[in-house]
Parts: sequence; C-alpha cells; structure tokens
Amino acid sequence: MERHTLWTLAVVCLLSLSLTAPGFANDLLLRGGQLVDPRSRTVVTADLWIVDGVIVDASSGPPAGFDGEIVDVTGKWIIPGLRDFHTHSVLNQALDGAREFFGTDGGARRMLYAGVTGFLDLFNQEDYVLSMRDRQRAGDGPIGADIFAAGPCLTATDGHCTEYPITTRIIDSPEDARREIGELAERRPDVVKVVYDHMREDLAKKTWRTLRPSIDRATLEASVAAAAAHGIPTVIHIRSWKDVRESVEVGATAVTHLPHEGPIPDGLAELMAERGTVVIPTLAVGDLFLLEQPEVLETKLAGAVTGDAIVAAYRDFDHDREWVGNMVSGLRHAHGIRLQNLAKLAAAGVPIVAGTDAGNTMTVQGFSLHRELELMVDAGLEPWQALAAATTAAGEFIGRSWGLDAGDEGSVVVLDASPIADIRNTRSIHGVVHHGVLVDREALLAVPETASATNLASTGYHSH
Repeated sequence: MERHTLWTLAVVCLLSLSLTAPGFANDLLLRGGQLVDPRSRTVVTADLWIVDGVIVDASSGPPAGFDGEIVDVTGKWIIPGLRDFHTHSVLNQALDGAREFFGTDGGARRMLYAGVTGFLDLFNQEDYVLSMRDRQRAGDGPIGADIFAAGPCLTATDGHCTEYPITTRIIDSPEDARREIGELAERRPDVVKVVYDHMREDLAKKTWRTLRPSIDRATLEASVAAAAAHGIPTVIHIRSWKDVRESVEVGATAVTHLPHEGPIPDGLAELMAERGTVVIPTLAVGDLFLLEQPEVLETKLAGAVTGDAIVAAYRDFDHDREWVGNMVSGLRHAHGIRLQNLAKLAAAGVPIVAGTDAGNTMTVQGFSLHRELELMVDAGLEPWQALAAATTAAGEFIGRSWGLDAGDEGSVVVLDASPIADIRNTRSIHGVVHHGVLVDREALLAVPETASATNLASTGYHSH
C-alpha cells in the first residue's frame, strides 16, 4: 500500500475517534472569549468550561484541579453551534445542471467545517439517511455535523417529491397516513415531513397555477395527529397562505418555505404565534446572491465547501438568455415579498427556525446558512433573532438544549468578530468545537468521499 494511502487511512481513524462523538470528548476550557448568548441577549467575557461534551460553567477561570485542554480565545466571540433545519444533504448543484455529489456523510463534514454543527435533512433515501444517522449516534457513523432526518416525504400519488428517483411514501387518504406514519415511526425519524402544496408559481410570469396533486385536508389532519401520537414533530411543505392556515389549524408543528403570492392575510401571523407554529423560511433557496456575486464562491469559507464544477457553473453562467432575465425578475419579485412577510411573522412573535433548502440551486451546503441569517436581518429581524433562529430556537423545536448555559450541548463556534455588530461575521470562523472537541477543520475536508456519493450520483438524484 502506498505511503499517502496509509496516511489517509490514519487521518480517517484519528478523525473517527476525535471529531464525532459525544462519548469521545475531553474536558475543554475556552479562556477569555466573549460569550454571545441568544437566550439572554447578552455578551459577557468569561471562560467556557465543557466536560464530556456538555457545557458545565461560564466563569472567570478554570475550576480547581482542571487538567483538560485550555484554549485562549481572548478577543474572540463564542456563539452556540449553528444549525440548518432544511437541507437535502447529499449534494451541491448549480443552474445549467452542474452537480457535486458527496453523500450525507460528505455534507456533514462540509457543514461542520462551516460552523454548522447540526442539520435536518428533510428528504432523502429513507434507509440510507436514517441508518447513517443511527450509526452516527451510536458512535460508529460518519464524522461531521449532527444528522437529524425526516427520511421520506409523505405525499400524494404523483405529488411533489415523486418526481425524483427516490422511493418515498404515498398517502392518498387518512387511512394511508395513519398506516405509513405508524410504519415510519418505528425508525424514529426526527420529524415527519408532509407535502401540502396545492399551488406552484410561474416565476417568469409572476402567476400561480396548479402543478401537482396534493393530499386533502383530512389526510393532512390525520398525518399530523398520527405523528403527534408517536411524539414526532411535523414539518409541512407549503406553498400558499391557504396551505399555511390549514396546517396551523390542524396542529402542525412547523411549516417550511414562505409564500410570496402576496402579503400574509390579516390575523394569520397572530394565529401562528398563538399556536406556536414554527416557520422555517428557506430564504436562501430563492436568493440571487450566488448568481449575481459568484466570486463569493472563491472566498475561503465558501470555496472550501464547494467543488470546482459548481464554482465554474456560477462564474461562467450565461446571463444573456431571455429565460434567465425572466427568471431573475421573477425571483427578485418573489424574494422581496418573502422578506416583507418574514418581518410580519417575526413582529407577531411567530417562532422562526433557520433552514436553507441546501441541495437545491442557489445554495451551498454549510455556507448558505450564513447567507440565510444575513437575509433574515435584511428582512428587518435583529441579529439576535437571526442568531437564535439557528441556535436556541432550533434546539427548542427539536427538543435539544443548544445555547451557552450550563447543561447545554458543548458545540460552539468561535468567531473573529461580533455577529451582533454585523451578522455577516458568523462567516469569520476562528474555530469550531463539536461535543466538546476542538475540530481540525482542514482535516475534515481531507477525508475521502465514500462510495455513497457515487451511488447517489448514478441514480440521477436531485432534490427540493
């Protein structure tokens, strides 16, 4: 065996022991950092002590007898680990068909490099993603960000998600919904994703039309009730405000995407706030940022998690075609409406959790979460609100403690500049701590891709 191959295997073995897992963590003290706490909206200078992957204390010095690792982060800012709660984690893809497959394990490494310490995959090959998640939690799965997963979509015959070469679950009636969710619940998905999507937009013409069949309200209600009976949150893929209202009325935990058919109807934001319905807006997927500023993909953070084919596709994109002009006009129109609607939802007190729909065009795994936070602030949210959407609020949604308090999970990001002064500073990553372990970010990207990436590519897989 050649020497470089032996070295690569050694790196993989070392990473499997040191970068994944709750169970392999050592004591760690981050000394002198400025703790940016989304719960209390305070910034204080303190030492952060993490033991066995859990935050124990924030104080003015190491505890007596401390013999763990001490890292001086004086002059740096510490935030909770970021989370992206709408991804399709197996690939990056650009307009004009460029795709980069790396599998969920490759996506997890890219996200952790980018400071995204956990993510929710909302449509994937069921056995593939749930098995990978289970192995990771058992300590013998892929290194990288924590995997949370829905597995399949639950959708109507010929409904959205059936257009992709992935087997999903069909629910055409309340009986179907109860049966399929009962079977799926045995795999303990982190959420159940249901497609309730009766309209599709024609962006070029700024009009709406029916495109694919969707389940009816009775089946939606049965789905939400069945998932709740098993203690599993529901995320409803929606497109119109009617879809949103009916999802709220039947008790859905969350809706994902943000309608742009027009302003949010009177009283709906207040109803969502009253019911505690979470919104995962996915602003990044409809954003023109990468198309209009492709040079960002050659910066250190974005370039590290993006393959050459994707960079080239955006850099060399032909903007002069007529359909491109229509698409850009339509996306810009829709994007402006979404930002206005998000501001109204936030002002009404609707819980907001960050998600990008990464895996689709206009997004990049890991990097786009930072853009999502920037877009939230562009919509009028305070940096504190945007930061909470990717940290503490995401934890509350999934039933985990993701902050900087004692008892919270010990995954944090160390920044070179304040994200409260400028939310774009979440990109200025100085270091990442995952379950109490200081991550070697460059080594993450040195791990060879697994066979899963090739297998997925061969299926013609793409996502939404």
